Amino acid sequence: MNWDDLRFVAALSRAGSLAKTAAVLGVDHTTVGRRIEAAERALGLPLFTRTAAGYVLTRDGERLLSPLRQVEDAVLALERGVHAQRGALEGTVRVTSPETFGIAYLAPRLARFGRQYPALCVELLPAGAVLDLSRSEAELAVRFVRTSHESLRVRRVGEVRHGFYASAAYLARHPVRTPDDLHEHPLLLPASGVELAWLQHLSPGVRPAFVSDVSLALAEAAQADAGVAVLPRFLGDRTPGLTHVPMPREPGQPLWLTVHRDLRQTPRVRVLVDFLVATLRADRDLLLGA
Repeated sequence: MNWDDLRFVAALSRAGSLAKTAAVLGVDHTTVGRRIEAAERALGLPLFTRTAAGYVLTRDGERLLSPLRQVEDAVLALERGVHAQRGALEGTVRVTSPETFGIAYLAPRLARFGRQYPALCVELLPAGAVLDLSRSEAELAVRFVRTSHESLRVRRVGEVRHGFYASAAYLARHPVRTPDDLHEHPLLLPASGVELAWLQHLSPGVRPAFVSDVSLALAEAAQADAGVAVLPRFLGDRTPGLTHVPMPREPGQPLWLTVHRDLRQTPRVRVLVDFLVATLRADRDLLLGA
């Protein structure tokens, strides 16, 4: 029995699809399929049923899952212990974050970090799905939601404020002067988040014209004169052609930096944690739009 094949079984049981499992493990989806088939052949048992909703464990698969996860936890703990004992500043550190924050904010700063530590490779995983640090899917996470788990260490490292933006050309034709004016404009909004509660309090009853949980998509739409977008201040203030539309009590979201407790003193992780904390502190005004 090959443990590496069983690792794919555990990952697919959590992700529910070949594509999502492949994204988490950093392989092609066909590799996931082959590994699942290999595990089923070795065990002589069907482990998954394919449905319209994705891959679902069979009864045999469900019976296997609990002992499999115990083995997985033990192997991952062993791997983390080995990594923690390596003193050199070399190897790979994986960082997961929300998509827009990772692409528009973290990517250029992590590139700068890489120039300071050329023996380290930083892998940025700007994921729509939340990767699991306790399963070693990443070493660090920067998130807008505080994660609670006994194996993780979490600290607040900043805050991101949001505001309204539109293109200069759009505002020249359709000025926005008060919150009530928002009823007369196409609104480009996230599908979820603190911004929506703020907007309904600010101007009750407004409705979106375009919705996306990827703020980069909202910024592109605003640049195309499509309407008034709610964007993170660090993105809106730096996007060419967009103008900030001031409104009262702009909402903020806290930023949380999360690391597995077994890795927090590993040199390659520790140096990146220190870099991110210092960088986010230095960029406080950028993130708040101050």
